[in-house]
Amino acid sequence: MGKFIKIAGYVFLAAGGLLILTGYVGIYMKEGFSGLQEVLSPFNVQNLIAVAITLAPGGALVWLGDYLMERRERLVQ
Repeated sequence: MGKFIKIAGYVFLAAGGLLILTGYVGIYMKEGFSGLQEVLSPFNVQNLIAVAITLAPGGALVWLGDYLMERRERLVQ
């Protein structure tokens, strides 16, 4: 179960990364390099929050999978 959850987490992380990358490519195509610079600015808190929300489910599933596998190992010993 832990391995499955961990793999699902990596799938979610990959899908989220591709979604973010696709959005950045769309911004670059529509607004050019200057528009992409505005979005990727470290002062653009909205983008940082959006990226964190997009990647959080995958990160949480990877953490949960690790936790369950470690717990199972402790219970077996």
